[in-house]
Amino acid sequence: MKMKLELKITDESGNKSTYDIERSHPDQPNNLNDFILKALSFSEDKRRLPFLIQCPNGLEVCPEIKMKFGNYGSPLLGDGVESLVVHWE
Repeated sequence: MKMKLELKITDESGNKSTYDIERSHPDQPNNLNDFILKALSFSEDKRRLPFLIQCPNGLEVCPEIKMKFGNYGSPLLGDGVESLVVHWE
């Protein structure tokens, strides 16, 4: 069964954006849409809790999402985005 969510967001300025979030196929690796759907499965009060990553040394830090580029590591050199990477700051 295919799961799809239409998410509508209004920013502080009143600008509205609509996003389609669809679960990946079971034969594909998980993607950001899968993560968003999993996060939305938590109750609203739980989603208001701090969101942290636990590092291998036990330190808890705030996550950051960045784009990982292909061969040269730069869009200026014509690289395409290879994946999204979550890291800590």
